[in-house]
Amino acid sequence: MATHDRPSPASLSAAQLRARMILSARRIITEHWPRVDRCPICRSAWPCPPTETAYDYLGSVGQGNWAPPQRAGSER
Repeated sequence: MATHDRPSPASLSAAQLRARMILSARRIITEHWPRVDRCPICRSAWPCPPTETAYDYLGSVGQGNWAPPQRAGSER
């Protein structure tokens, strides 16, 4: 498997680390977005624990009302 030249978290600036964490939180929310009030990953009632944690982080940086955009052909 090829290695990628990603900077280690220790070499990132605070702004770069914040941006990465925001993207990660958004990805978690998108992947765990409910299908008929259930998480497709955890299979639990929504919001599942990973989504709650991601929303807690986004709320702490002023983006707590973020929701993934509607996708064409989505089940919702």
